[in-house]
Amino acid sequence: MSTSSPIGSIMLIDDNEIDHRMCKRVVERSGLVGEFITFLSAEEALDHLRQAGDRPVVDAILLDVNMPRMDGFEFLETATAELGERFARVVVMMLTTSLNPRDKERAQQFSVVRDYCNKPLIIEYLQRLADILANDPETAK
Repeated sequence: MSTSSPIGSIMLIDDNEIDHRMCKRVVERSGLVGEFITFLSAEEALDHLRQAGDRPVVDAILLDVNMPRMDGFEFLETATAELGERFARVVVMMLTTSLNPRDKERAQQFSVVRDYCNKPLIIEYLQRLADILANDPETAK
């Protein structure tokens, strides 16, 4: 689902509105992203992905680890189980303030999680995502 930008479309799933504003600013300044979709809850993001049917919705997802109701790991488990191969082509970057090494270990158990970064989002993280998408034949491009 790419456009002329290195990252055609990216989805942010984070329950914090301040993080949304900060991420939007970084995404816009980077010039690396064509479309930026945001959700304040993992449930809303899952509903959006479900409604897309068989067509790919995004190239990459920036996913917060700690959220109420459904955390990032529960989102990954549900999306992997329900969406299967379509979700497997998405590149996920976990964004967190968690210093718990178990969270990073747990994230590495999901093949879609290709990076694990500390907040806040910086342009370097987006460049890493662009590089992953450009160099990996398994991604949605």
